[in-house]
Amino acid sequence: MTITKEPKKLASPVKNDNTTQTTKRKNMLDYWGKPSTEVASPILSKETSKETTISRSKETSDIRPTKQIKTRHTKVNIPLAARVRPKNLDTFVGQKDLIGENGMLRNLILHDKIPSMIFWGPSGTGKTTLARIITKMTQSICKEFSGITHASADIKKAFDEAKNEQKLTGRRTIIFLDEIHRFNKPQQDLFLPYVESGDVTLIGATTENPSFKINSALLSRCKVFTLKKLSPDEIHYILQRAIQDIFQQRKESVESEEAIVQSTSQSSKEHNEVDDDVLRLLAVMSDGDARVALNSLEIALNASCQERRRINKEDIKIVFQKSHLLYDKDGEEHYNIISALHKSMRGSDANASLYWLGRMLIAGEDPLYIARRLIVFASEDVGLADNNALPLATATYQACQFIGMPECEINLAHCVTYLAETQKSVRTYKAYGLVKQTVQSEYTYPVPLHLRNAPTKLMKDFGYGFDYKYNPDYEGPVNQEYLPKELKCKVFLDVYGPTKRDELIEKVKQIE
Repeated sequence: MTITKEPKKLASPVKNDNTTQTTKRKNMLDYWGKPSTEVASPILSKETSKETTISRSKETSDIRPTKQIKTRHTKVNIPLAARVRPKNLDTFVGQKDLIGENGMLRNLILHDKIPSMIFWGPSGTGKTTLARIITKMTQSICKEFSGITHASADIKKAFDEAKNEQKLTGRRTIIFLDEIHRFNKPQQDLFLPYVESGDVTLIGATTENPSFKINSALLSRCKVFTLKKLSPDEIHYILQRAIQDIFQQRKESVESEEAIVQSTSQSSKEHNEVDDDVLRLLAVMSDGDARVALNSLEIALNASCQERRRINKEDIKIVFQKSHLLYDKDGEEHYNIISALHKSMRGSDANASLYWLGRMLIAGEDPLYIARRLIVFASEDVGLADNNALPLATATYQACQFIGMPECEINLAHCVTYLAETQKSVRTYKAYGLVKQTVQSEYTYPVPLHLRNAPTKLMKDFGYGFDYKYNPDYEGPVNQEYLPKELKCKVFLDVYGPTKRDELIEKVKQIE
């Protein structure tokens, strides 16, 4: 007996309504994602399937960017400072004394005679950019490392490869080490034999003073090129060039959709331009740092683009909050500015002194550090000319402890102004300097017997304290020697004229 299996009945019949089927299919595609190629549905009719295929292909082209558009989007995501980084010497801005016409470094690069060298300068002056330009123009093999992300093992491997390359092909290897100051002295020592033999040409970049941060042996084998902060005019030129790149990218990003271009062409025309005074303000506030200027411009433009308006000066001020100041609490600029404050006060220029004080405080310097320096200045430079200076400086330190920032700014300004305007005397400072020099360089002579302490009878028998003149028993100063006899004629404090003691002795002689 043959059993025939009945077909399974559907819970509900399939409707041939094209609209219903299209809606269901669209919902499924929204959930699972649209296929790259359309497959005709066996349920729909051929005409419906064809229409749906054409419609869906159009939808897919609307949603899915082409490979070219993806590339454009990727490029836009790169920070502006990286997009507009110069690729050759002709587009490099600044450092004309080095790479300008007939500049020494320019000639070395053009003739491919690259020595081992260190680029030293503030951030955003083109150290890394210049090094990368060199690596593109030279015929040598180039490898780039960072003192932050790479270790000694990476460098050693590069040395071995460079040595083999030199033996096999005769080509030298240039190693560019960014942030070279982040390598400690033992790591820097690794370069010595390879730089010495010529297997490797080192190009280092640092924001720190090479005299302090680079091994002296390695430094002696490298030429140091100092890169200066960019001028406001140079920053302004860089910003103008960057504006062209920004709006070119915006234009390319919307060219794939004609409708979008038509709807935004008018608004883009209204805010594509940036007022020149806005760029000049940004150039000044960036304090010679091209990277800071470009990043700030990009942020301001992106923010204003959402509102479809042109950026203004207030946008720039909001981005910065305060002027970008070159200041590193542990770096050279820290000591440069405190030195400028000290010398301005010594020169009695209260106006300049307040400026340097403001530079430190606004940049975030510890007010207690400044107060400590003022205490030192009060004794070192004001000294005996004004005995109120030291108590005032000490009180200022206590005020900074009690009050803190930002209120203690005025306490510091008060003290700085007083110290700058008061009379100065370095008699004590210089006298003690002579004392230190004498003690360290000459024989330590014994204390004269009449000045020695005599707490016991035995000591008195040895002559300790004998013939000592007790001043309160006499009227006026006592004519008595207080230095060892070998230093009888040695003068320390009287470098700048007679002391009060000498004046009193002279008066006593006149009375007698």
